[in-house]
Amino acid sequence: MTEGISPTEVAKDVRDRAHQSERNREEHHDRRIVIIEAVLLAIVAVLAAWSGFASARWSTESSLKLAKASATRTEANEAEVSGLVTKNFDASTFNDWFTAYVLGNTSAMRVAENRFRPQFRVAFNAWIATDPFHNPKSPPGPTY
Repeated sequence: MTEGISPTEVAKDVRDRAHQSERNREEHHDRRIVIIEAVLLAIVAVLAAWSGFASARWSTESSLKLAKASATRTEANEAEVSGLVTKNFDASTFNDWFTAYVLGNTSAMRVAENRFRPQFRVAFNAWIATDPFHNPKSPPGPTY
């Protein structure tokens, strides 16, 4: 008896090797898909983490800017109210002086002048220096 492989066994071996080669190609293709999926998932995870970080950072930054703007707005409102109060005080003391002037009451005029704020006194003295009761070109009052 000769030892050898029968043609049937050769055909079976060739068929098995062909199937094995095809399975290897499919496994290689499947492995590529798994790697691509893993890379895509990693990219998505990194982008999600970055998005969360950027959102938290912007939220903190915008909150700080909003608080600063609110504080600045409060300061501006306080300055506006203070300015209006000062303007009203100056107008009130000037009206008292002018009423005393019209009535010819010099002692009341001195009392009113003593109530002037130092800054308003400068404007009042400058206005008086224009000779407002005889000079038609002088301003209508010290606040002008």
